[in-house]
Amino acid sequence: MDPTIAATVIGVLLTVAFGTFATMLAWLRSDTNARFDKVDARFDKMDDKVDARLERLEVKVDGLILGLTRKGFLADPEDSGSDD
Repeated sequence: MDPTIAATVIGVLLTVAFGTFATMLAWLRSDTNARFDKVDARFDKMDDKVDARLERLEVKVDGLILGLTRKGFLADPEDSGSDD
C-alpha cells in the first residue's frame, strides 16, 4: 500500500476514534450531571423535611417551657423567695 494512502487511512481512523471517544465522554458527563441534579433535588427535599420537623420541635419545646413557667416549675434564681 502506498504510504500516503496508509497515512490518510490511519489519520481518518484516529480522527474517528477521537471523535467517538469525545462523544462518549460528553454523553457520560451529561448523564452524570443529570444524576447529580437528581441527588441535589433529593437533598433539597430532605432539607425541607428536616426544617419542618425542627420547626415543629421548636414549637413543642416553646410550649413546654411556657407551660412549666406558668405552673411555677421554672423560675429565676433571683426570685427564689429569700428577702435580704
